[in-house]
Amino acid sequence: MDKKTKILITGGQGFIGKKLGAYLSGLGFSEVYSLGGTRTGLDLGRDSDLGWAFDINPEVVVHLATRLPSKENCLDYPAGMMYENLFVTTKVIEEARMSGCKKFITIWDSSCYPETQILPYREQDLWEGAPYWNKRYYGNTARVLMELNMAFSSQFEDFVGVNLIFPEVYGPNSRFNPRRNNVIESVITNVKAAKQQDRELPVKGSIKSSRDFLYIDDAIDAIYHAIQFADEPDTYNVSQGYDVNIKSLHKMIAEIVEYEKEILWIEQHLDIKERSFLNISSIKKNLGWSPKIDLEEGLKRTIAWHDQNMKVEFVSPDS
Repeated sequence: MDKKTKILITGGQGFIGKKLGAYLSGLGFSEVYSLGGTRTGLDLGRDSDLGWAFDINPEVVVHLATRLPSKENCLDYPAGMMYENLFVTTKVIEEARMSGCKKFITIWDSSCYPETQILPYREQDLWEGAPYWNKRYYGNTARVLMELNMAFSSQFEDFVGVNLIFPEVYGPNSRFNPRRNNVIESVITNVKAAKQQDRELPVKGSIKSSRDFLYIDDAIDAIYHAIQFADEPDTYNVSQGYDVNIKSLHKMIAEIVEYEKEILWIEQHLDIKERSFLNISSIKKNLGWSPKIDLEEGLKRTIAWHDQNMKVEFVSPDS
């Protein structure tokens, strides 16, 4: 791809989309178009808006305009989440094809992987069972839409579909929205609030629970590698490449923020997938991508941004 390639980013005003647009522009790409969403009055499910968005005839589309698997979406509005992801993504991918798109890149959350603990998850394990019950509606939708991207690639010779699967993405400029249920953001917020109030921090969870994460700069770099080097349709895991125990994560963040009170770990079974992390050997081999920011450095950068931009308050459990 040369620097005059037309690149369209849907969901371009979100956490990843904003960073991606700025990154590509900084590299000298002169034809980057970043779309807002329903908050700005643009609805890609509406034919008039969709047609307007693709008037530029993009050669590359990075599709970020999806509903993510937050607790609220998965448990309170599962039908709405499924419908919007299926309806909008199907329309966007067909409109992209008809507009002459050569490469269509989708990004999905790793909760699409099966409940069974085949760890680390490899791309070929994607259909080896159903996703964990609390995210199965999102997971099954994501898997179907990744297959749709591959189906378009099979039927249309000049169309290359690329699917990227991310774990939780974190870093500066995230909104720290508690409704998103992001682990790192929750831990940082809770530890900082406990430090501010000079009180001990009780935490309920299983000592076996672990997750992998992805720093925002590494996520953007992976998308860039897909734009530049993914010449064949495929699905790739993108991650830091190892999992971190959630109890250890609390200790790591406490050390960085110099929280000196005790973290009271209360062993409790939670009805969530116990462990999850991704095998990233395929993207390393085929696209030459590897993560550059380790977890400790990523946490330090995120906490520094948090301290400059966010304010934490203690909320009573009785509230």
